[in-house]
Amino acid sequence: MNKFFDYNEKLGKVVLDEPTLLLTKEFAALLDVERNKCKEDPTGLQKLRAFREMTYIYLAIDWKSLYNGYSN
Repeated sequence: MNKFFDYNEKLGKVVLDEPTLLLTKEFAALLDVERNKCKEDPTGLQKLRAFREMTYIYLAIDWKSLYNGYSN
């Protein structure tokens, strides 16, 4: 089983394993540079939109998430 996300307690944020994410076409599509252009990142190279979306995926769905015991 691939490990896509990890929570770094020192940084207080989700860390993405980008090489593993790129092996899944749905996650790779989220990392597309054109899709990630936003006001905070006009070039899309920082992939801020994808990071926010994948953080949500981790927090809402991953069984290792801090919030896995909460109901929907």
